[in-house]
Amino acid sequence: MYLLLRLAFLLLSASAAVQISYSNRLKTLEDVYNYRAEVKINVILNETEPEPTPTSSSSSSSTIPPHVQFHNSHLNTEEDPDFTYNSSDCPEEEWNNVRTDSIPMAERHKLWTERNIGNMSYLYHETFSLLAAFVYKDQIIVTMTSENQFNKTVYCRYYDCRRKEISDQFEALVYPESTVFCARRPGAKYISISETLEEKPEYSVPIVPRIEKPPHYFTVCMATLYGDEPKFLQIVDFIEYYKLQGATFFHIYLRNVTDYDRVLLDDYVRTGDIEIVKMHDHHWRDDFMWHHVQINDCHHRNKYFSKWTALIDVDERIEMKSESYKTVTSFLDTIHDPNIVNLHFKIQWVIKDFDTPARYENDGQLIDEMIFHKYQNTSRIGSFWTQPKCIIRPEKIGMMTIHAPLAIYSGIRRSLVDDKIGVVRHYRNVEQRVFKGAYAKMMAHAPFNITPIDTWLDRKLTDSILNRVKWVYDVPDVTCDQKQAIYRHHGRINASCWVEEQERLAMLNNTLLLDPDLGSTSDSLFTEEELASIKPQPTSETNNDNQK
Repeated sequence: MYLLLRLAFLLLSASAAVQISYSNRLKTLEDVYNYRAEVKINVILNETEPEPTPTSSSSSSSTIPPHVQFHNSHLNTEEDPDFTYNSSDCPEEEWNNVRTDSIPMAERHKLWTERNIGNMSYLYHETFSLLAAFVYKDQIIVTMTSENQFNKTVYCRYYDCRRKEISDQFEALVYPESTVFCARRPGAKYISISETLEEKPEYSVPIVPRIEKPPHYFTVCMATLYGDEPKFLQIVDFIEYYKLQGATFFHIYLRNVTDYDRVLLDDYVRTGDIEIVKMHDHHWRDDFMWHHVQINDCHHRNKYFSKWTALIDVDERIEMKSESYKTVTSFLDTIHDPNIVNLHFKIQWVIKDFDTPARYENDGQLIDEMIFHKYQNTSRIGSFWTQPKCIIRPEKIGMMTIHAPLAIYSGIRRSLVDDKIGVVRHYRNVEQRVFKGAYAKMMAHAPFNITPIDTWLDRKLTDSILNRVKWVYDVPDVTCDQKQAIYRHHGRINASCWVEEQERLAMLNNTLLLDPDLGSTSDSLFTEEELASIKPQPTSETNNDNQK
């Protein structure tokens, strides 16, 4: 109501081609304030300067109907300053009023390019296929899903909040693979990439701010989820495990899961624990081939978002082994050397003989199927060079691969974590769906021994998993009569269970009509309760429905 009134007075004062009229012979704003019934406003397009005209014969002194409770005491005459803009304006943001002309570490990038570091020339992308963009104090980084554009000259194309292009492009290079470093432009809210300035660029993506002090201390990126094994139990185990290790946010990369699994993921999104990054573009690749792109995006997505970030798979758990460090963050808290930019953990395999269950059935089933309960047969610890996994300082890394940094801006490239402090417990499924040599590599680290996780962690993790799974999946049912009552409330429709029951009773009734003695014999096919319910007395509501 207020917006319409304000619009009316603004348009009238500007001699706009709009005609405003009020009901009940109201001509002034004072009349509107004093009137206690509902006020109706008509806004009509007109070619001439408008004049307020009455549209109703009723007067302000007419009797107010008892059901009218409208009051106008909340009306104002001035617009909120935060909303004094129109459809062509973009709100000014202080952080987004920066222009730069160069890229930090550009000479380092050039040197790496000349040495061909990171050139994969992989897959068959004909476009850049933008994934995301992040703005930092001194640059914008665009991540892509293409992996065959190494060292190509491109142009950064900027757009304001209305996706109107800002004519101030920046020439850049694709480096490292799947990454473009762009200069900053004032007011840029979206960005795209093109090979020339004449061609139409791809759909632009929003620029996500990474300007302030990192809001997180320890975050985790889960490698892309795909495949036919049910995932809900692995997902909840992964997230709840690392929450107990001190992680406060997760980036979950998703290729495909079942609808049942997705319900759990969406619930974690709802509570602010995770962000889902969907891995998809319009070019061919097999599901497992998304790993390099996921690692690259995770690296840049966590720059100035978190101090430390772990890049690991859904079947991997960083396990602290020392009495001095019960959790990952208690270990990270002891590291104060700025040259420590990559913590390199060895792998210990755990034989996983079966797939995890597809659905939650009951608490007993869930506890028995929990991965750390069911699978405890662990191998010898591998070497530092056998599929290690890392926790990194994202802003100090120049290029990241699956198992280790390929290039760094500052610090020590590899800081090896002693296995007496921590290892990665890797639950390796014996069914080799993709990599046929994985089982043999695991078995080469025999002998195996039963090694459960710490008791305190087992207890807390069991409780955390149970609580989350039951919250998401343990939906209490109601009786068919209760369902029918609610269905009847919504347009007098019927619950499917109620319809099925009526059909069953009708079938019983027809059977008795054909054989009247069937219900009186000791070997009757029907119970006394069923026989008693065959001919319920119709209600007046049912009769009315039948007539309809």
